[in-house]
Amino acid sequence: MNARLALFPVVLWALIQTSAAAAKSVELRTEHRGIRLVGMSIPPKDAYDVELLAPGPALENVKRAIDLIYAASPFSAERIETLKKNGKVTLVYDAAFPKSRLATVIIAAFFPDFFQTEKGGDKEFLVVISRFGVKWPTDKLAAVIVHELVGHGLQHLRGRTEKDRKIDKECEALIYEERAYQDFAVRRDSRNMKQFRKDVRDKWCADFRRHLTQAGRNADKMWNYGKPDVPELLVHFDRYIADLRESGVAGKAVAAAKVKRADDLARLEVRAKETRDPDAMFLLGTRYLKGIGVTRDAGLGAKWIAAAADTGHARAQHVLGVLYSSGYGVAKDPATAYMWLTLAAKRGFSDAKVARKKLEGALSPAERALAEKRAGEWRPMS
Repeated sequence: MNARLALFPVVLWALIQTSAAAAKSVELRTEHRGIRLVGMSIPPKDAYDVELLAPGPALENVKRAIDLIYAASPFSAERIETLKKNGKVTLVYDAAFPKSRLATVIIAAFFPDFFQTEKGGDKEFLVVISRFGVKWPTDKLAAVIVHELVGHGLQHLRGRTEKDRKIDKECEALIYEERAYQDFAVRRDSRNMKQFRKDVRDKWCADFRRHLTQAGRNADKMWNYGKPDVPELLVHFDRYIADLRESGVAGKAVAAAKVKRADDLARLEVRAKETRDPDAMFLLGTRYLKGIGVTRDAGLGAKWIAAAADTGHARAQHVLGVLYSSGYGVAKDPATAYMWLTLAAKRGFSDAKVARKKLEGALSPAERALAEKRAGEWRPMS
């Protein structure tokens, strides 16, 4: 995820996506240069305050970005080919990504398990592109794809995702993005590019630069005074990562993060169990559904989602409807799914309206009427 992205909203978005639910909303599938392209169904036009590209035109933009990478950046293309040899490479356009809040800062994100429901099998190298990112100029979109797919994809391939600090993972991905901008001959004197290089130098790669200095190297010279020799820089970055491992710095940071996540989970469980707080129950349920900080347990996750839904929590009602629709964590039951989606839709949850519309064909008029009657009679648990 590059420096323009906000991590926390992305994680929350990923938490409530189940692979089955995502697959049900796929509108277009195709392939380009051996890369799977997926276009998700777009939300209603009034769901967001920007015009949404339909999957067809959006994926054409993505194809142009891929073609630019292969035509102008053999360095990046070669690494994408490496990923293809070791797993499935997929780019997903999702107009509903991210949710509306903080949406303007999120362009794309790497989600290795977006469609993966079982452990084992081929690795998944998948990037989700937002409604904003898909409209970016081709060279900028291509550079961000390199950042996410090449940078974070290679980390995933090498098993480093859980071993390295976030700041180091971002630094490395930004170095790959820098090479893409060089290959695409993007003007370096624009305000955006100056800010990009400043963020790389002073924020994400600050520790790496300090490491170069402490190792007796001229960091500015190693960075080629603003236009780095990326292959050479990556050699030194690998040494930097090795030194962090040897010194225990990376391990301690990752271990500390794991301890914090465990503590946060423990507090969340206490809050959910003792106070029956709807938000806490919902968040706990989504963690179990996706295995974030815990062993994935779809059944337990569905139970906590149901507990939150029973209080009238609109988002939980929507997710519970999706779970019943797909049979993830619960027995598949389209009628019950329709009921929960109806409740969420009545509370103004636009995604629930879309999901409910898609379910109509799976129910008879009598079944829909009964589901709506159940929704009308439903009352929140105190």
